[in-house]
Amino acid sequence: MATLKDVARIAQVSPITVSRVINTPEKVKPATRERVRRVMSSLQYIPNVAAKNLVTKRSGIIDVFVPESIDLSDPFVMQFIAGVSNVLSRRMYSFLILRDRTREHFCDGYIVTGLLKNEILEFQEYAARRSRPVVLFGHTELQEVDCIDVDNVTGAKELVDRLIRAGHRRIAMINVAENKDYTADRYAGYEKALRAAGIPVDPGLVARAENTAAAGGAAAQRLLADTGCTAIFCATDTMAVGVCRAAAEKGLSIPGDLSLVGYDGLGHHLLCTPAVTTARQPVYEIGERLARTLLDRLDGSRSRVCELVVPEVVEGRSVDRPPQAAGDDVVE
Repeated sequence: MATLKDVARIAQVSPITVSRVINTPEKVKPATRERVRRVMSSLQYIPNVAAKNLVTKRSGIIDVFVPESIDLSDPFVMQFIAGVSNVLSRRMYSFLILRDRTREHFCDGYIVTGLLKNEILEFQEYAARRSRPVVLFGHTELQEVDCIDVDNVTGAKELVDRLIRAGHRRIAMINVAENKDYTADRYAGYEKALRAAGIPVDPGLVARAENTAAAGGAAAQRLLADTGCTAIFCATDTMAVGVCRAAAEKGLSIPGDLSLVGYDGLGHHLLCTPAVTTARQPVYEIGERLARTLLDRLDGSRSRVCELVVPEVVEGRSVDRPPQAAGDDVVE
């Protein structure tokens, strides 16, 4: 059976370099990395992960916490898990999707998403009692927690700004009825855009609904019947799908009769005709970065990571001038 030293000898590198290719490949030059991997393949060398974990007193397992309230088939979760998995698998780490913290088992740390507002306080205390690091998809002022989040305030403002530049003044919002940071931030961006344009913030133009197409459609029906809105900003593309259906049922065209923008950019915006203008969250990339951040912590890093990532606005064909402004100039 081939050993690590055999690989090093044939690849003409040091055993330390072979170890780095296995454990921290990003620290090895690409050409050297590929040469070592070719030798490993030709010798059918299999790293002894169990032995390494025994020496380092690690389990080789990371818990990825996704609350039970979130469907694992949701595009957000699927892309997030894919990004996390890509990094962990390269470092020979396994992961478990944790749904209930009461089911205790040995792991090395936590990657967390989908928490309610301030729930990170409880989770950090839970992790600290077990001397395990935790990284968050979200934002927090806790110095013990590394965090990366989407800049939801800026993303929402940019979307609403597009509606304002098209001439809309009666702009409604359908927000998700959840006590989470992203719902508060997307509303804050909506409000910020209106105030910057000198448009009064009307609470009657804001609806809250479950994050489903059906609930988004029901909320749109109420807004269209009662508010005289000419545009709707949905806090998620899932709800925007429901708005498209509700508009069609009322005989309204998008964007001729109603302009629409969503948020997420994970695929649901393409289920509408026309495709909905949205803000793309780089969920896969953030999943990768959080996994790397946690592994860096396990390797001894003391530098706190706290980042906001500005989402990319993806232009659809769902925004036009309001019907009554068809002959007016568009504000640019």
